[in-house]
Amino acid sequence: MAAPALSSALPAATYEYPLKVVETRNQANTISKKVINLKSKPDSIPGQISAHVLSITEAVESACAGRSLEVLEPFAAVALEEIVRLFASCCTALDVASQAQKPRFGAKLSALTSRAISRSPSPSPMSAESTSLDDYRVSLDAVKALLRIEDGQSQLVYSGTLAPFAAERPALLHEAISKSTAFNEAFKTALQTMANITDGLPFPCKAVAQTVLQLHTRGETYRATDNSIATLIRKVDDFVEILGKPGAQNIVPGEDIACAVERFFRAVQSIIVRLEIVRATATIKKLVAPTAVKTAVAEAQADLDDARRLLDMALQVDTNRTARQILQAQNPTKSNAKYSSELPASPKILHGRDEELIRLVALVVDRSRPIRVAIMGAGGLGKTTLATAVIQHVEVATTFGTRRFLVTAEAAAGVDDLLTGMLTTFGLEASSDPLTSLLQHFRSHERTLLVIDNLETIWNSANAQQRRITEDVLSKLDNVTSLTLIITCRGAELPPDIDWANRDAVVLSTLSPEAALATFTDIAGDAPAPDQPIRDALLKEVDYMPLAVTLLARLVARGKQLRDLDRRWNSVHTGMLRTQPNGRLDNVDASVQLSIAYLPSDDPTPLQLLSLCAQLPDGMRLSVRNEIERLCGFRDLDGVLDVIQGLALVYVTDDDAIRMLSPIRLYVLEKHKPAAAHHASLLRIYYEIARQAPRDIDPQFPAARDRILPELSNLDALLLSEIQNFDEPPSTDLIDAVNAVSDFSCLHVPNWRLLAALIPRIEHLLEYLASSLRLLADIHWRRDASDLSLEAATRARSLYQSFGQRSDTAICDMRIANLHRLKGNYPEAIASLSAARETFNDLDNQPGMAYCDRDLALVAYDQENYDDAAALFTSAREMFLQLDGQANAAVCQEGLGNIRRMQRDYQAAETQLESALQTYTSLGSMGGIANCSCSLGAVYRCQQRFDAALERLQVAYDIGQKQSNTLGVAEALRFRSYVHRDQGQFAQARRLLLEAQHLYESIKSTRGSELCAEGLAVMDRVEQA
Repeated sequence: MAAPALSSALPAATYEYPLKVVETRNQANTISKKVINLKSKPDSIPGQISAHVLSITEAVESACAGRSLEVLEPFAAVALEEIVRLFASCCTALDVASQAQKPRFGAKLSALTSRAISRSPSPSPMSAESTSLDDYRVSLDAVKALLRIEDGQSQLVYSGTLAPFAAERPALLHEAISKSTAFNEAFKTALQTMANITDGLPFPCKAVAQTVLQLHTRGETYRATDNSIATLIRKVDDFVEILGKPGAQNIVPGEDIACAVERFFRAVQSIIVRLEIVRATATIKKLVAPTAVKTAVAEAQADLDDARRLLDMALQVDTNRTARQILQAQNPTKSNAKYSSELPASPKILHGRDEELIRLVALVVDRSRPIRVAIMGAGGLGKTTLATAVIQHVEVATTFGTRRFLVTAEAAAGVDDLLTGMLTTFGLEASSDPLTSLLQHFRSHERTLLVIDNLETIWNSANAQQRRITEDVLSKLDNVTSLTLIITCRGAELPPDIDWANRDAVVLSTLSPEAALATFTDIAGDAPAPDQPIRDALLKEVDYMPLAVTLLARLVARGKQLRDLDRRWNSVHTGMLRTQPNGRLDNVDASVQLSIAYLPSDDPTPLQLLSLCAQLPDGMRLSVRNEIERLCGFRDLDGVLDVIQGLALVYVTDDDAIRMLSPIRLYVLEKHKPAAAHHASLLRIYYEIARQAPRDIDPQFPAARDRILPELSNLDALLLSEIQNFDEPPSTDLIDAVNAVSDFSCLHVPNWRLLAALIPRIEHLLEYLASSLRLLADIHWRRDASDLSLEAATRARSLYQSFGQRSDTAICDMRIANLHRLKGNYPEAIASLSAARETFNDLDNQPGMAYCDRDLALVAYDQENYDDAAALFTSAREMFLQLDGQANAAVCQEGLGNIRRMQRDYQAAETQLESALQTYTSLGSMGGIANCSCSLGAVYRCQQRFDAALERLQVAYDIGQKQSNTLGVAEALRFRSYVHRDQGQFAQARRLLLEAQHLYESIKSTRGSELCAEGLAVMDRVEQA
C-alpha cells in the first residue's frame, strides 16, 4: 500500500513527553559520556565496538531530544532497553577479543548500562566465541539505521506509513483501509470501526488502525523469526475485533476508552520496535537466541495484556451501564410496563427439559390440593422458556382453558405497579386496593393458573420494604385455594412460608451435552465434519448454559465461522456472546452482571468471595474455604456463601466445593478482580498445596496423588494467571510451585504449559532457569515432543556445565541419550550414557549409575543385543532394590520380561511382566501399567489368548490417550494390529498399523516406523498368498 506524499501541514497540537521518556533521554546521555571515557584507541577492537555503542546511544538520545514534535515517539524507552540487552550480549565477546589489550572492558560497559536502565540485562549462556565481531558490527549498524530520525520522525515506526495524514485527514485512512488487500472484509470493517472510534480521541490514538496495518504488513517477516509471534499478532487482532464487533458503535469515546486505546497504540508500536530489533540482530542470533525472541515476545505480550486490562475495565463500565439500564427498565419511577391477557407463544426449541416439563405439568393439573411451583436458577438457564412451555402444554390448556395467565415483573416499578398491571391482565377495573380486587377475582373462579415471571425484580429489591410486601402478597395468594401459582425467579433461595410443591427439584441445571447440541443444531444447522470437534468444545466451554448455547448458535447462523469463534472465545470469553448490545436475553455479560447487581451494596464480602471462587475452575473446596476464612478475616463465611448461592451465582457440590457455571465464572474472573490481599492469601494456600505434590513413584505416591488431583486444574489456572498477568518478576514461591506441579505432571498427564510460560520470565535467574529447562525436557520427552525435549535439555546442560554442576550435567546427558535412542542414533546414545555413568561413578552416585545401566539396557534391547540387555537390566534392578526404588526395579523387570518375549520364552515373559504389573499397580504408576499392559498383550497374543491380549492392549491405549503419550498409543495400536492379523482380520489390522505408523513418524521414532513397515510387508505377502 503506497503512502502519499507527506503534507507540510501537521496538527497544531504538540505532544508532551511522558516522564519515562525524558528519563530515558538522560540515561542515554549518561551512557554516551561513560562510553567516551572508556574508549580505547580508535583502531582497537574494543574501540570499534564502543564506537558503534556510542553511535546508537546518540541515535536514541536524538529520538528523545526535547523538541516540539507533533508526532509521538513512544518507542524510545523500549528501543533503549532492547539495545542495552544487545549490549549485554556483546560484553563477553568484547572481553574475549580484548584480553591482551584492555581486560574486562565488556564487564565495565555492562555495569554502566545496567545502572542506566532499571531492568538488569541477562547474560547469555552461550559461548561468545561462536560469533565474530563483524557480526556485532553489522547488527549494531542495523539497529542504528532503524532508529534514524528524519523530519522529526523515526524511520522504524513512521517511515512509509500514513500516520501523520491519518491524524489530519481520517478519510484518507478509511480509503487506504478499503483498498488494502492484506485483510479480509471482516477485518477491514473492524479497523474501520476502530478508526471511527478514535476520531474523538487525542492525536496519537488516531494512528492505531494504521499501526495495526503496519504490523500485519510485516507479520510474515516476524513469523519467520519465531513462531510464538503469531500468538502475539492474534492478541492484537482480538483487541481490534472487540472494538469492531457488533454493538461497538455504542461504545462512547471517553476517558476510559481513550486510555485503553492509547495504551494499545503504544503496545503495538513497542512490538514493532522489539521485533524489528530482534530481526536486525539476526546475524548474532546464535548468541542472542533463543532467549531474545522469547523475552521480547513475553514483554510485548505484557504490554498488550495491560492494554486489554484497561479496555476490559472501560467495557466493564459499559456492562455496568447495561445492567443499570435493565434494572432501570425494570424499576422506573413511573411504570412503562405493558400488561396483556395474551399468552406468549409456545417455545419452538426446548431440548433437555422433558423430565422437568412432565413433572411440572403433572403438578399443575393436580386437582387434589392447591399447587405452588417455583422455577429457580441462574440467569440464562431458561426459566421463562420452561414456564411458557408449561402454560401452553395441551394438558394444562385442557385443565384451565382460558384461565391461564402470565405476567412479568421485569418492568414493574414495584409491587403496587405489578398488582395494578395485573388488573389490566384480568380485565378488571382500576382500584385503590388492587390486591383485594385480585383476590376476590381469583376466589370467584373455580380454577386459575397464574405465572409470575422474573419475580426477583421486586423480591430481590434493595428496598427491604419491597421485599416484605412481595412476601406478603405471595402469602395472600397462597391462601386462595382455587389459584395455581407458578413463579420464576433468579437465584436458589425460595420465597419463605409457601408450601412449594417442587421444593426438592426447584433449581434448573444446565443442559446435557446432547440437549445443548440439539439446541445448537436447531438454530445454526449441522456443522461441517472438520468443525464438529470445535463446536463440541465450545459448547462444553460455556457449560451447556442454554442462553450461551443459543447466542453461540445465533452467531454461527449469522455467518460467523466456528474456528474464528473458538479463537475469540480463548481471548474474550463471554464478551463475544451477545447478539444485541443491551438486554439480558441477548447478552451473557449483561445477564450475569444483572445477578451481581442484586448483591448487597453495603457489604463487599459476597463479591469478594465470588471473585476468589472465580479464580478456581474446579471449585473452592472446604479445606481451602476454611483457610480463606482464617487468612482473609472473613466473618460468617457460611452466611456470605448463602448470599451468593441464594442468587445462583454459585452452587455447592456434594463434596462441599463451591463451584460456578463457566460463563458466570469467566465473567467474574475478567470483570471483578479479588483484592490484592485476598489474592495473596489464595496464592499462599495453593503454594502450600503445590509443595505436597509427589515427585517420585513410591508406596506413598497413590495417597499423595489422590490428594493433589482434585486441585490440579485450580493450580494450573492460578499459577498460569500469576505468571502471565503480573509485571513483577516471578517470586521463588511461584517458581517452586510451578516446578512442583510440573514435576508431578510427569507422573500423571504431562503438562508443559506452566513451564513454557515461566521460563521467559526467569532468564535472569540462571539456576532456576536450568532446573526448569531440565524439567521441561523431561515433560516433552514424556509427551513425545523429541525436538523440544532436546532443545530444553541442551540448554539446561549448557547452564549446568557453566555452573560446574557435574551431576546435573550428567542427568541432562541421560535425557539427550534417550532422545538419540528414540531416533535410532545408537552410537550417540551410548556415548552420552557412558559419559554420564563415568561422571556418576566419579561422584559415587549409586542411583545415577543404576539409571545409566537401565538406559544402556534399553539401547541394547533396541539393537537386539538381548544378552547384554539382560545383564544390564539385572544389574540395575539389583541396585534399585537395594535403594528401595521399587518403580525403577519394576522397569528393569519389565525389560527382562520383554527380552524373554523376544526370545519366545512366553511363560517366563508372562511371569516377569505380571510381577512388574503388580508392582506398578500397587504404586499407582499409570505409565508403568500402560507399558507393562502393552507388553503383556504382546505375550498373550503369542500364546494365542487373543481376548486377553486385546483387553490388556485396550488398557494401554486408554492410558496412553489420557496421558498424551503418543509412543504408548502407537505401541498399543501396533500390537492390536498383530492380534487382528493373526485372526485373519486384515482390513482392521492394516488400518491400525497405518495409524500406528503415522504416530511413530510424528514423533520421529525410526524403530517404530520400521516395525510398522515390516508388519505391512508381512500383511501384503499373507494377503497375496
